[in-house]
Amino acid sequence: ACRIFGFPEGTTGSVEAFMALVHPDDRSALQQARAAACRGERFDSELRIVDGGRTRWIAQRAEVEFDQEGNPVRSVGTTQDITSRKEMEADLREQKEFFRLISESIGEHIAVLDLAGRRIYNSRSYRQLFGDARELCGTDSFGDVHPEDRERVQRVFTQTAQSGVGQEIEYRLVRHDGSIRHMASTGKVIEDKQGQAVRIVVVSHDVTDRKHAEQWERITAAAFESSQEGKFITEADGVIVRVNQAFTEITGYRADECVGKTPRLLQSGRHDAAFYAAMRKSLESSGSWEGEIWNRRKNDEIYPEYLKIAAVKDREGRVTHYVSTLIDISMRKAAQEEIRHLAFYDVLTGLPNRRLLHDRLRIALAACVRNGRKGALLFIDLDNFKTLNDTLGHDMGDLLLKQVAKRLQECVRGLDTVARLGGDEFVVMLQDLGPQAQEAAGQSRVVGEKILGVLNRPYDLAGSEYHNTPSVGITLFGGQQEAIDDLMKRADLAMYEAKATGRNTLRFFDPQMQAVVTAKAALEKDLREALQRQEFF
Repeated sequence: ACRIFGFPEGTTGSVEAFMALVHPDDRSALQQARAAACRGERFDSELRIVDGGRTRWIAQRAEVEFDQEGNPVRSVGTTQDITSRKEMEADLREQKEFFRLISESIGEHIAVLDLAGRRIYNSRSYRQLFGDARELCGTDSFGDVHPEDRERVQRVFTQTAQSGVGQEIEYRLVRHDGSIRHMASTGKVIEDKQGQAVRIVVVSHDVTDRKHAEQWERITAAAFESSQEGKFITEADGVIVRVNQAFTEITGYRADECVGKTPRLLQSGRHDAAFYAAMRKSLESSGSWEGEIWNRRKNDEIYPEYLKIAAVKDREGRVTHYVSTLIDISMRKAAQEEIRHLAFYDVLTGLPNRRLLHDRLRIALAACVRNGRKGALLFIDLDNFKTLNDTLGHDMGDLLLKQVAKRLQECVRGLDTVARLGGDEFVVMLQDLGPQAQEAAGQSRVVGEKILGVLNRPYDLAGSEYHNTPSVGITLFGGQQEAIDDLMKRADLAMYEAKATGRNTLRFFDPQMQAVVTAKAALEKDLREALQRQEFF
């Protein structure tokens, strides 16, 4: 005791001498302990003494002896220097606090488990993960693991404890409210001096958001790949980063052939710079664009497609990617073209039909009024065509009609129209003739005589030579508004005049011819009315 207090051996003295060594902050507690010991309580105190400016910790334990009247007469006890232990405890407290601050300031959740998996320590973030304010210390960590994952987690935990090598494992954790979180955890073994595992430190982080993102990515990827529509994704600068199988089937380009390139790879050359400028402007203003576009396949085939482009933006509104969807509309376009062709063209010869002829004639009449130039209609009927059908059959008749159509097209300019009205009736419309009627008539006569010449040449009908002649009626138009039906009737009348004069010739419409036809029509009307009155038989 003298050595501990720094007194010479054999030193005796008063309580005041000893109290002078006690640290001022501990004196009050010492006096209270001494008073309690004098009342019969056990004296057990740890305090600091200050000797020559050096502070040391001592532990004192004593028992008080009492006389017969119950008065304390002496105490017998021990004093132990516990400075080293106290310094070690302080270090441990400092390390524990340091560990606590680190474990609660980092993003991971930290738990210290015994070898049975019971929690000895949990970071605050780990407790918050469960959404419950209750302490987790001492609870079974496996009890919170999803039942379907529990056996696997216990097996990995046991392997880590036995081998001393930590393993990373992903599993589901069931929170106190029943919700499920996905966790990724790694165990680290703490060993004693003999190298035996005594604790397992588990560092975990919540990967639920990542798992959900991966799940949605898988769903999106499945939808992306299974779509019958071609899809490709580009970065904000237009570089392709991904395409689906439908894209490859439509364009012919594999993923490795177009990833890293731009959609300019598909351009057909049919669209000018203004078209693409309008596309970019729409993407910048609204974040989307859609419409029909002509693109080029890998085999250089140009085809129509319907393209939709949508911008993908981040939280700050910056464009990160563009998702494009393309649909090959070649068949739709072909069907539309076929419908249009059936509506406006003759099925047998491919020539414009009556409907398209009327549309073009309407435009030509308007042009004549504007520019003061004339036009002409040539009504062409094949002579004795019915005889051909009756003797050689309709197949031979159709073959003749096709050859006639081809020869008529060779007789006119590109701006003129050759049409088939039906049967063996054809019409040729000549545009942009001379401004004077006499000049226009001369020009149309030249064409009419050319037609007579080419249609008089022999025809090859399935290896047999056949001769046929036409009758041509011509009427001029232009200079005033005229009804299309009237023009057609005039050309038709001129054609019948050609037939009446012996066929294989051409005739111009004569107003006197119209008077005869009008009289004939009136007579036929009177005859019909008489028959209805049964006055004529």
